[in-house]
Amino acid sequence: MARLISLTGTEAALIALLFVLFRRTGSSRWVAAALLVTFGTQGLLTPLAGLLGDRFDRRRLMIASELLGAACFAALALARAPAPLLALAFLATVAETPFFPAASAAVPNIVPAGDLAWANSTIAFGSNVGYLVGPALGGVLVAAVGAPAVFLFNSATFIVSALLVVSVKGTFSHQRTEEESYRGVRAGVRFMMSEPTLRTMMVAFAVFAVSIGSVLVAELPLAASFGTGSIGYGLMATMFGVGALAGSLTGRFLTESNERRFLVACSFVTAAGFGSVALAPAFWFVLLAMLVSGASDGLVDVAVEVIYQRLSPDAVRSRVMAALESVFLLGLAVSFLFAGPLIDALGAKAAYALAGAGCTITAVILVPLLHRGAATAP
Repeated sequence: MARLISLTGTEAALIALLFVLFRRTGSSRWVAAALLVTFGTQGLLTPLAGLLGDRFDRRRLMIASELLGAACFAALALARAPAPLLALAFLATVAETPFFPAASAAVPNIVPAGDLAWANSTIAFGSNVGYLVGPALGGVLVAAVGAPAVFLFNSATFIVSALLVVSVKGTFSHQRTEEESYRGVRAGVRFMMSEPTLRTMMVAFAVFAVSIGSVLVAELPLAASFGTGSIGYGLMATMFGVGALAGSLTGRFLTESNERRFLVACSFVTAAGFGSVALAPAFWFVLLAMLVSGASDGLVDVAVEVIYQRLSPDAVRSRVMAALESVFLLGLAVSFLFAGPLIDALGAKAAYALAGAGCTITAVILVPLLHRGAATAP
């Protein structure tokens, strides 16, 4: 519920931020700058955030992160000029960054090992509802009450999220008897690179992030090319989001014996879904492809979380989760740098062809995992 409420507000606020920056500047460069400030900053700071999650009480860290985020978005409601808006968006991103690695690392402390798939599926469902509802809500609220009100709404969602975290019963971390073995910000990266399964998955999803980011830039031009405009653009995001909801719920049926098979198989399905858009004869085909891609990607997300949590010791788990998240976010940031020229030169469908090829490479990289037995953290 905390993820559902907070991410709904955050996605709505991001829409409001992008809208107000474009309206006040008339420049897409400010929009690109806002995306780089959010995704890029998260990518750079997530490893440090992971260190905080392993060093301090994860519950308190999550609460502090949400409350600081609430303060930043309340301040955003008072800003008017583009530069202060961007600066406060940067501070809000800094405040938010510690939440994910701490929350993900805490899941194995709260639930039995056999319930990890169910727990991550439940959390992913809440997150995907937020990703689905937030943008639409943001667009409606900006039109109805203005961007400052959306920022205040998001501030309130952060406070509610913090209160929900306070209400959770249980211990968010074990006694850290192994801390001396995992010192420093880079301990998560070192562990991830030393563990064969985690290393393989990291390489695979680095390729995935670099190839998939251009799709985010291509969605609106693709909808325009089919003559569907903003309605089509919204429908594409909605169909992917609905698929992701279904995939995340299906993830609760993953087990140690089948999670790797589903990880690999669904990665191939995601590749086929995105790649097929490059050949789409009509817009209905695009929507169907987005639904299929969202469903397979939602299931992959749950499988990745479960495997990473299972293989990472508690003393370094936040930093390991942060390392993977950082690789993904930085990969997206890299993709934003070439997405515009690619789409301008070759058209929106070229981004989907790239995504299909990149996702296929991701799936091929993951295939060796099928021949490795499931393992647990040392």
